[in-house]
Amino acid sequence: MTFDGLNPISDGPVGAPSAHVDRKGLNQFFTPAWAAEALVQRHFAGLSAKDTVIEPSCGDGRFLMAIPDDVDAYGVDLDPLMAARAARNSGREVITGDFCKVDLPRRPTVILGNPPFDMTVFDQMLDRCHELLENEGTAAFLLPVYTFQTASRVVGYQKRWSLSQEMLPRNLFAGLQCPIMWATFKKQRQTVVSGLFLYAELDALQGLKRDMRRLMVGNDSTPTCWRDIVQLALQACGGRASLTELYGAIESNRPTANQWWREQVRKVAARHFLRVGAGEYALPLQAAA
Repeated sequence: MTFDGLNPISDGPVGAPSAHVDRKGLNQFFTPAWAAEALVQRHFAGLSAKDTVIEPSCGDGRFLMAIPDDVDAYGVDLDPLMAARAARNSGREVITGDFCKVDLPRRPTVILGNPPFDMTVFDQMLDRCHELLENEGTAAFLLPVYTFQTASRVVGYQKRWSLSQEMLPRNLFAGLQCPIMWATFKKQRQTVVSGLFLYAELDALQGLKRDMRRLMVGNDSTPTCWRDIVQLALQACGGRASLTELYGAIESNRPTANQWWREQVRKVAARHFLRVGAGEYALPLQAAA
């Protein structure tokens, strides 16, 4: 338990802290202080005096209190009463304002905390994080698992961030109904994903032409795979085609930025069909003829 002046601050969830910000409406729960400390120690043990940490939407400053004293850190919160409380609890500078818009005194190397469980609000915050962080900078948040619920959402994040996640117990917060996780977003030119599987593949599949997608999904009696997709495309091209022609036969009518399926087509063509030229493949009968 920590103390705000003479008033104890419970390590459990807190109700709406003031009339200024509807935290319940944003599905925002305050992180237990011991959990904030454990998360910082586990994921940011290498923080040093060279770092600057921001806790956006800092509430009463649970994560600010967990940052080592020799590391520069400050918070931001919309609610002036919460900002004042966070400043008292942590001894840190806390700015009153909207993290997505307010001018900040120092550029961060790390941004972490427990943002509202509202995906529109969170995505706006993540956009600001990307703007503020230099390459190799990190943003990490306690989030509902549904943040990474769909393939298209994860693939959208991966365009700008390397992603990883670690499950946390839902009953860390009394009354919370959704599973939660600690999600890390690392700003990198070449992004990678850890702990998330089949998202890019499913997003690619959803971008195929309807007949190709139907073939790939199949049913219990007629399972299919990428080899069937490439074979169908080769047949549509007269039995012989370049990779460019195969891509054109397979892709949807709308442009897609997802490159995963093209790489899969190239691998499958090289593995299962006859190479008859540079980047050109054929069905066996047509190649033999």
